[in-house]
Amino acid sequence: MRKGKAGERVSFPLGVLRLAALRAKGEAAFDKQVARAIDKAGWAGRGRGLPFFLVGGSWRALARLDMELTGYPLPIIHGYEMNAETVARLRRTAEQEPKSRLRAIPGLSSGRIPTLGDAAAILSLLMRELGSTGTMVSSYGLREGLLYEELDAATRAEDPLIVAARDEGRRSGRWPEHGDLLDTWLAPLFDRDSSGAARLRHAACQLADVGWRANPEFRAERGVEIALHGNWVAIDAAGRAQVAQALHASLGGGATALDPIPRLLGKERIDRATAWGLAIRLGQRLSGGLAGPLQRSRLSADASTVTLHLAAEDRALYGETVERRHAALAGVLGRKASLAV
Repeated sequence: MRKGKAGERVSFPLGVLRLAALRAKGEAAFDKQVARAIDKAGWAGRGRGLPFFLVGGSWRALARLDMELTGYPLPIIHGYEMNAETVARLRRTAEQEPKSRLRAIPGLSSGRIPTLGDAAAILSLLMRELGSTGTMVSSYGLREGLLYEELDAATRAEDPLIVAARDEGRRSGRWPEHGDLLDTWLAPLFDRDSSGAARLRHAACQLADVGWRANPEFRAERGVEIALHGNWVAIDAAGRAQVAQALHASLGGGATALDPIPRLLGKERIDRATAWGLAIRLGQRLSGGLAGPLQRSRLSADASTVTLHLAAEDRALYGETVERRHAALAGVLGRKASLAV
């Protein structure tokens, strides 16, 4: 795939159900057969610098096994990455570990267990011949690819994470379209964010109101659950954790980070997400879900202050709660709060 379009393609007689018979001829013969097939297709070395996407139940089962072995804190298959050394280790484990131990792994299909060793063996060889050093697991397959081909160009160009987060915000929140407005309003405060970070911040803004139906004591936890466990694509585990931390802060959880966020994310990104969340929290309280107050106000920052600029007609909105949230945002950024009317 390049830019969403399928290029060269070929089918090899190397499906997992064939592999046991092929490997029975000896590992040297098996290696040679795979290498010959790749070379004949003109694909030798073509994977250098590119991820090898894993589609299919047997390879997804390998990822599930690796998550169990490493104690991975967020067992979501889609987007999970493994390198060549990991695949080689999984091959040894799948072939040597007692089947009873493998059957005890949550989410690992018992029907896949007999073929795990073969799946790891062919994956190792394909990575070697293609020159790929890393893999990325896909929960999707041929059906989704065919559906994607039917989309018009404008729809294909949309960011799937932002589209999904916006849809969730519309269904679960109280204020449709408020997420885009919030992101525009607080963006000047975070103008040094990379494009990737800005994208995650935008997603957090879209999801900012998803906790309102929960008990007030558990709204922050609800936000974390949606960000970490939602059916999102085009986001990795660390990205999920950063959105989760932003929602946790925006929904009243403060600067603390719930498990497994600290196991997925470094302190710098946790702190940045907390600042996003506190800015969202300020914007929601100031606006009460209305567009006008955000459109008439703005945020700015210098070396010592975070200034909220309000229109004169909105001065009364700066009550005790808004003032407190303004101070909390300024504090987490190492500055003092300032009001300009």
